[in-house]
Amino acid sequence: DAAYEAALDFPKWTAIFPDIKQVIITKRHGDDARVTFIHVDGNKDNVHFHNTPAARMIWFEDTGGRAEVWAEIVFVPGEKTGTTRVHSRVYANVHGMTGLFVSDDKVKALRTQRVRSELHDIQAYFATH
Repeated sequence: DAAYEAALDFPKWTAIFPDIKQVIITKRHGDDARVTFIHVDGNKDNVHFHNTPAARMIWFEDTGGRAEVWAEIVFVPGEKTGTTRVHSRVYANVHGMTGLFVSDDKVKALRTQRVRSELHDIQAYFATH
């Protein structure tokens, strides 16, 4: 529950994820949110979240790119008390001319790598808090 709640606390992401410099919540209604993450390198990610608390699932889509990209991340109790297992599923579909240069599989691989890195950041955050 603690890991899931921390992941829902978008302003806290600057402490959890070292590459995020600023979080701007542009809209929040119930379990839906529109959030802009500004990274230390200046890149921005515009993300739409639709979360399912009963399943401890975060679902999000990137709304600012040239590809349809979404992911589900589910937080479930681990085998030992006080631990959490995290499962993720990533989807990518590149549209238009961009698809001639970048494949769906390449975008999915990049997003999967990023999710792995971010899950490592969550683990490191909880190791020190």
